[in-house]
Amino acid sequence: MRNLSLPALTVVLMSTAAGAQTAPVAVPYTVQTQPGARSGGGTVNDVALWVNPADPAASRLITADQNNGLFTYALDGGEVQGNTEGTSVSVDVLGGFPLAGGTNAALVLSANPTLSGLVPYVMDATADGGGLTRLSPTTAPLDVGVSYGTVRLARGADGTIQAFGGLAAGGLRQFELTPTDGGVTATPVRDIPAGGVMGLVVDPAYRALYVAQQGQGLYRYGADADAGILGTQVVGLGDGGLTSVGRLALYEASGVDGYLVATDPSANTFVVFDRRTLGRVGAFQLVQDGGTDAVEQSRGLVAYSGALGTAFPEGLFVAHDGVSSSTLTDNLKLTSWGNVARAFSPPLIIAQQPADGGVDGGVDGGTGNDGGGGVIVNPGDGNPNGGGGGTDDDSGCGCTSTSVPAIATLGLLAMSLLGRRRRS
Repeated sequence: MRNLSLPALTVVLMSTAAGAQTAPVAVPYTVQTQPGARSGGGTVNDVALWVNPADPAASRLITADQNNGLFTYALDGGEVQGNTEGTSVSVDVLGGFPLAGGTNAALVLSANPTLSGLVPYVMDATADGGGLTRLSPTTAPLDVGVSYGTVRLARGADGTIQAFGGLAAGGLRQFELTPTDGGVTATPVRDIPAGGVMGLVVDPAYRALYVAQQGQGLYRYGADADAGILGTQVVGLGDGGLTSVGRLALYEASGVDGYLVATDPSANTFVVFDRRTLGRVGAFQLVQDGGTDAVEQSRGLVAYSGALGTAFPEGLFVAHDGVSSSTLTDNLKLTSWGNVARAFSPPLIIAQQPADGGVDGGVDGGTGNDGGGGVIVNPGDGNPNGGGGGTDDDSGCGCTSTSVPAIATLGLLAMSLLGRRRRS
C-alpha cells in the first residue's frame, strides 16, 4: 500500500470532515394543519410550540397570522382556537411565568402590528386542551407604539424572564419581564444594532443569542443584558450552505449537545449546524411521500426534542409551508424529529427514544426545551460558543453517529502513527 505523505493525509482528513453532508436530504412530513376560513392566504409568519405539561400529546402549535391574529392547532392538524384581537407577525411561548395567587402559566408573547406593540397572553391548559387568554386586556401592549417583526422569550441566567424583539425598522431590543397583579411589565435592558432581524433563538446552555440578519447571515451575541452590543458573524450568506436566512430553532439533545436549525427560504431548505461548534452538518427539505408538495418559502419552524405522545415519541419538527398545493393556502407541516435525524448519514442525534427502545443510540429522556465539525470537548469555561457551563441537564449524548469530531480524532491518531513509523 502506498504511504500518504503528511500534507496528502491532511487534505484527505480535511475533505472528509468538510464533506459530511453536501446536497440536502429529503424528509417526509406526516401531518399538515387544515386552516379554517379566514381572509387571505400566505399570511402565516411564525409558529411556536406550547407543550402541555399534564398531557404532552395535547400540546398546541400557535401561529402568527399577519392578516388575522393568533391561531392554535392540535398535533393532528386540527384548528383549536382563533384569536383575532389584532394581527400578529411573530409569536413565542415560555413556561413557568408566575401569576397572581402563586400559580405559574405559559406566557405567550405576540408581536402585534394592529395594537402596535408586544401583547402578552397565557395559555390556559384547562380551556379545551389549551386556549389563549390576554393578560391585562384593558392596558396597552408592552412597549406600545413600537413595531416589531420578531419576538422570542428566554430565561436569563439569574432566572428572570427575558424578551427579545426584532424591531421592524431594524435592530434588536431586550426586555426583562416582571409579573404584576393580573399582567406583566417590560423593562428595556439593552438595544443591539443588529440590522434587519429575520429570526432569533437563545441557547441557554451557552448563553448565546443567535440572530438571522437580513442580507447578512447568522450572527451570535451574548444573551445576557450585560454582554454588550457587539456580535460575531457565524455564517455569511454564500457560506455554510446558506443563500438566505429566515427563522431559527434550537434542538436541545442534552444540556450542551444538539443543533441550530436555520430556514433558507430562497433554497427551500433547512440548514443544520452543530450546537457546540457551529459547524455545518448538512441541510434537508421537507417533502410529501413521492416528492410532491414540498415545503416552500418557509417563515417559521419548531425543533423539539421531547416526546409528544404516541404520534411523536421521538420529538417533533414543524415547518411553515408558504406554498401548499394540498390546502390551496399556506399551512404547517409536521414530522417526527426521528425522520429528520435518520435522513442524514451519519444520522443526527435523537434525544428522546420510545419506551420500546426505538432507534439505537439516543439518550433516554428529552430536555423539555421550550420550542436547536470540530473537536467535541467538555465545554466548561472554554466552550467554542463562549458560554459558561450547561443547564440543569448536563447529561452526555449516547449517539451512534460517527461525527466529524470522531473523524478528526482518528486523523490525529493516524498522523501520530505515521510520524512514529517514519522515525523508526
